[in-house]
Amino acid sequence: MPLSKSIYSFQNKTFNYVIMASYFLYAAVIIGLFAKAPQYLSTLQTYISIYVCLFLIIRFNPFNKVKFNELDKKIAFSAGIYILTTTAITKLATDYLKEIQSFFNKMM
Repeated sequence: MPLSKSIYSFQNKTFNYVIMASYFLYAAVIIGLFAKAPQYLSTLQTYISIYVCLFLIIRFNPFNKVKFNELDKKIAFSAGIYILTTTAITKLATDYLKEIQSFFNKMM
């Protein structure tokens, strides 16, 4: 079941924008730019994970013969990155932000 060009193009562009937004939020957390960035990051990560899971299940089910394309590669790579970020980097970033907030709370 090949993706039509318009659906493929839409998914590709949307996926790129969502990934860039998550990179921006990670940077915001790390440099302490936004106090609510971890909350938004968590919500965005949840939506990304649901999208990636559904995409992988629908696209690569055992009843479907698929040729790998560029979007498939991006999704598979992002699935691996998502697992890494949810287990390690997100925890580190939110702990770092909590330390910064507690430091500023002590200063005031």
